[in-house]
Amino acid sequence: MVRKLNKDKKVLMISVYAAIAFSGAGIVLGTLFQSQMILFDGLYSLISVVLSLISLAAATFMSKNDSRHFPFGKDVIEPLVITFKYVIILILVIGSLMMAIVSIFQGGRDVAVGAALIYVAISTLACLIIYRYLNKHASESTTGFISAESNQWLMDTLVSSGVLIGFVIAAILQYISSMQALVPYIDPLMVVIVSLYFIKVPLVEIRHSMREVLVMTPDNELTRKVEDVIYKIELKYDMEETILRISKVGSTLSIEVDFIVKKTSKVQTISDQDYIREEISTKIQDIDHTKWLTVSFTNDRKWAI
Repeated sequence: MVRKLNKDKKVLMISVYAAIAFSGAGIVLGTLFQSQMILFDGLYSLISVVLSLISLAAATFMSKNDSRHFPFGKDVIEPLVITFKYVIILILVIGSLMMAIVSIFQGGRDVAVGAALIYVAISTLACLIIYRYLNKHASESTTGFISAESNQWLMDTLVSSGVLIGFVIAAILQYISSMQALVPYIDPLMVVIVSLYFIKVPLVEIRHSMREVLVMTPDNELTRKVEDVIYKIELKYDMEETILRISKVGSTLSIEVDFIVKKTSKVQTISDQDYIREEISTKIQDIDHTKWLTVSFTNDRKWAI
């Protein structure tokens, strides 16, 4: 676990360095070209730097063993950090949307379209390369930090792609005399379109992370896999009832099983109980999460609820 977290930190540092470069270029060139969209891209990258550093600090903290103060682990830090990251992104998106709407009502913005077009083309390609790099490592990571970083760069790639299309349209309109009056509106209009599209992403991710912070049952295939294993065990050993609780926090999947045993159940000794625990552990070992498994047996239902 610690080795994988250290690998995650190295990958996160690549994201930090890239975000620093993009933020500096975006803010300077966005101001120079009078482009609200490029400035938005630069500010997004600047915030990404801060958020990436927070993820890096969280990954470093989680890699340090401290079972005395955190007897159940530090996994809750991961969804808390991810929630914070997406709240900040949501604030940026909403703020940019409002500024763009104001700009449209004020007559748009005159942008150096040619120079901006070159910058955005390079930016789009670079963002795509970084996204693919992070996405590759996200599938190998045991935490959600790399996945969250990958999502940030995917958003940036799609933003840059949309901006590129917008500037291509603006460049074409410049050569059509009857359409030239529309050119100043292209830049803020792109911000509006991109902002409306990306409001959904942080909202969905915040919802997923908050489910983990609140220790709710996972709303995905994980729950169905575990339920299938446990209820087959219930039938196999003729249990009276089974109470199953599942939660996912960070990379840890917590599974608590309480079997209500009746007289005819095929479990009578502690050895029988341990055998069932081992059977459950074996059948869920293909689930790619750190598992915290607790299996209890009782004749009285009150001890299971």
